[in-house]
Amino acid sequence: MSARRGLWQPGQSGNPKGRPSIKGEVETLARTYTAEALETLADLMRNSASDNVRAAAANALLNRGWGLPRQAIDGSLALKPPELKPVEQMSLAEISAELAMLKGQRRLPASETVYEAEGE
Repeated sequence: MSARRGLWQPGQSGNPKGRPSIKGEVETLARTYTAEALETLADLMRNSASDNVRAAAANALLNRGWGLPRQAIDGSLALKPPELKPVEQMSLAEISAELAMLKGQRRLPASETVYEAEGE
């Protein structure tokens, strides 16, 4: 702690261990209602007048019993990199077009500005 009016130094915590967690107590208390909660969900699934409530209760039971469904990742959405042509095989017009495109993507400082050759 700083000697100046009780202020903390930069990077120094006033509570280095942090706030004590009550997660364990809450989890323990909530788990005592597991059987009753599952019975309530099953009752709602079987007897609710609302289709939405029945579906939500069934979904909750399935998720708790079997876990969330796995999501497949489709790699076919990957973008194909553009086909690059070596600079040696490009015409001056193609090089100028590429430089103009790159210049539009990022601002070049005045010292890096590319000037076209005379006579183009």
